Amino acid sequence: MKTDLETIENYLTGQLPSDERAQFEATLRTDPDVANAVAFYLMTKQVAQDEAREQRRTELDALRTKNVPVRPLWSAPMRWAAAASVIVLLGLGWVFFRPTDSTVMASRLADEYVAEHFRQLPLTMGGGPSGSSSEDSVKTAVSLFNDGKLAQAELIFQDVLTRQPNMDSALKYAGIVSLRQGNYDKAITLFHRLSQQPDLVANPGTFYEALAHLKRGQPLDKSQAEKLLEEVINKNLEGKQEAEVLLNQL
Repeated sequence: MKTDLETIENYLTGQLPSDERAQFEATLRTDPDVANAVAFYLMTKQVAQDEAREQRRTELDALRTKNVPVRPLWSAPMRWAAAASVIVLLGLGWVFFRPTDSTVMASRLADEYVAEHFRQLPLTMGGGPSGSSSEDSVKTAVSLFNDGKLAQAELIFQDVLTRQPNMDSALKYAGIVSLRQGNYDKAITLFHRLSQQPDLVANPGTFYEALAHLKRGQPLDKSQAEKLLEEVINKNLEGKQEAEVLLNQL
């Protein structure tokens, strides 16, 4: 997969397609060069923003006094700082991406929600024609899940999704199974697919995707989860109340 500034920007702003995002995140976890590139991108972007704010302040001061020269954007000290950050990142490698206390706390908050809401699943659901074989299969898988037989439940959910890739109840429950099994990459993909389903009266996909990012706890997961939680709140999606509580604690 081509990794350049445009790819990094599209990933950080949530514009990568789900398959490319999953591939990028897999590369991010295994390739220190890609991780360093992302870290440097974030750092230099912040430096540029800080410098731009300082530039605007200087220009305003110059307008007021009419005799203060305006500093050029990216002054020598700032260019030195940006260059030094590359050296620091290359020297530290993965140390930069070790979990922080906030990352651990975010995972614990997600744990609490999962423990409270994803231990048992309801046997009544929508997402397929009443009495259809797919709906019957989902009910069977839910019963297996509630009996603690997650592996068997997962196989049935996947079979249903092979036949009906957009069945919302199968996407939702298959994602929950993956989340419970610790397969966070798969859970993120399934919940993202759920979030893209149109015309659902209530769609928890975006909120659940945020939970999966918090549980995974990889580089940038916390910031991605925060963006998704803000989306849930701003668009009044299912899970808004819980999203507000989580976001206030991150």
